[in-house]
Amino acid sequence: MNPINSWLLDRKKIMKIFYWVLVFLIAAIPFNCFAEENEWELRKNKNGIKVFTKEREDTHIYMYKVITRFAANPEKIYRQVVDFRENLKYMELVDSMELLVDQRDKRYRNYMHFDMPWPVKNREMVMEMKVQFTKDGIYLESHNVAGVLRKNEETIPIKDFHEKWKIEESMNGNDSKITVTGWVNPGGAIPVWVVNLFSAQTPYRFISGIIQELKREQ
Repeated sequence: MNPINSWLLDRKKIMKIFYWVLVFLIAAIPFNCFAEENEWELRKNKNGIKVFTKEREDTHIYMYKVITRFAANPEKIYRQVVDFRENLKYMELVDSMELLVDQRDKRYRNYMHFDMPWPVKNREMVMEMKVQFTKDGIYLESHNVAGVLRKNEETIPIKDFHEKWKIEESMNGNDSKITVTGWVNPGGAIPVWVVNLFSAQTPYRFISGIIQELKREQ
């Protein structure tokens, strides 16, 4: 074979291999980007409390995940979490709350009013929490209750809230791990980027308040 033809043939083979490698890399880039964008990002790490956020695809509101540990059994931590009146001072922007249903260790329902900064309209929500005790820990699941609020021109109802707690005792029994995940969409005309500014601070303040109350009892 002519040396020139042989060189051209080898060059074509190399270009063909290069082409398929390039196609593979281009095809892989969107997948990798998607995976990275959907991973939890550490936003706050203070006093043993870690707060992560992740964007929801449908609303672009940040979800939050809080992880911490405390030297107490799960039931003691749970009792503090459901002490709603005591915890009111740690709830961001909540200026009043009314306990509507109190089925001890099964179901709780609260009315909550949010005092928003001017010129944003105040918010309100009826929140229901269900409780489950298992051998693995204590599970709490909360969500907004639709269709129970009367129409009020002064406030906007929160229609998209969800939160889960898992309180599990460590293997050695010395402490418990607390994991909280959730999101809240206040609705209305508040820009998403403004809502997301508080996605880490709001759950951090509440969890740190729970820990503070538990420390007082030790």
